[in-house]
Amino acid sequence: MKVSKEINAPRLLIFGYLGIIAVGTILLSLPIASHGISLVDALFTASSALCVTGLIVKSTALDFTLFGKSIMLILIQIGGLGYMTLSTSFFFFLGRKISLRDRVLFKESINFLTFENLTKFAWRVFKITIAFETAGTILLFFSFLERFDPLTAVGHAFFHSVSAFCNAGFSSFSENMALFSRSVSAPLVVALLFIIGGVGFVVISDVYTTVIKKEKKKLALHSKIVLKTTILLIVIGTVFILLYEGNKSLFGYSFFSKLSLSFFQAVTPRTAGFNTITISLFSPLTLVLLMLFMFIGASPGGTGGGIKTTTFVVLVSWAKELLLGRYGTDIPASKKRIPIEQAFRSFHIVILSVSIVLGAFFLIVLVENQSPLKVLFELFSAFGTVGLSLGSSINQVCSFSYDLSAVGKLLIVLVMIAGRVGTLTIGSALLQPRPLEYSYPEEPIIIG
Repeated sequence: MKVSKEINAPRLLIFGYLGIIAVGTILLSLPIASHGISLVDALFTASSALCVTGLIVKSTALDFTLFGKSIMLILIQIGGLGYMTLSTSFFFFLGRKISLRDRVLFKESINFLTFENLTKFAWRVFKITIAFETAGTILLFFSFLERFDPLTAVGHAFFHSVSAFCNAGFSSFSENMALFSRSVSAPLVVALLFIIGGVGFVVISDVYTTVIKKEKKKLALHSKIVLKTTILLIVIGTVFILLYEGNKSLFGYSFFSKLSLSFFQAVTPRTAGFNTITISLFSPLTLVLLMLFMFIGASPGGTGGGIKTTTFVVLVSWAKELLLGRYGTDIPASKKRIPIEQAFRSFHIVILSVSIVLGAFFLIVLVENQSPLKVLFELFSAFGTVGLSLGSSINQVCSFSYDLSAVGKLLIVLVMIAGRVGTLTIGSALLQPRPLEYSYPEEPIIIG
């Protein structure tokens, strides 16, 4: 109890992110970082990079220097891992003890259930990241070598490997991954990287200790739910896009290319943000499906945003229990029970998330003369830290946010931050829990 009074972990966590965004904004505003950028655009870019979103108001490939791209890549790496993960891993590597405050912050930043083995887990996260990003760089290097000289190829490969594993969606190509729309190797490597990064380090670690090292007999319930849900959403998205867009936006491609493009565009809304074809070519119904996928997002403890796959599953399972008349009971799942408190938590997350997105939508439509569909899609992308966009009508290589005023861009920034740190974290930072010490007389009302 004493720790909770002295340490407001959510508030410190948010201040940490805001501090890094401020530093990133200053660095990107320097003349050596770009070929000219306003303070608002520098703030937007720094926020998008740290929140691993990928929405851009300046072309990463054309408007930033090597120094500017390096700053963005550092912000992406910090945002993907979480700055507390990096600092905790660094202190573990040096053999130094982690303070109680830092343990609380780290636990809050990755939604860890306990304080047990936090430092070792942080170091494991760091090693996993280095391993996958290195492997991704090597594989992408050989794919890019067909189009670029070796030095350029390794630069693009490293940038895309980090961006993909961190689910950032930033590309060092002005056309994103559309350059490889008719190839398989590069899109497949990028897709695998952001799928692995999106399932979360808890799941990766669990799969490693259970399947590879054989230290456990079964995967944890959390891992089972994440993997099953991820596979199900990928299959649903791929089949829907293939069947519905096959003779529309994908017309003219071979069946194999259609399948490859459908798979890539089905998984990228899960907070990755890369695109191999122009998203604005999709029909409105497909865009609605993409918005749903962006809202669900990645999984807890991963590099993505959104309400998370487990939140979605718990809420759907709880709704099923309520329809069956089982009120106030724990939720059965794979011969285990999920505490009812986690259903309440999931409900709070969804309500707060919807409120943030719709509130920002109302304000932007109020002050901007823009297409409501474009605004709503951009907000879902910002909250899910995805980076997909229906595109600017003024600058073809930038996101729709380019068309917004400074007020609209700042609102998008706030939604990106909310999507990255989590709505419950923001709520806990703003409001202190105060138990009600009295009760009023009960009187029912008519519902439904």
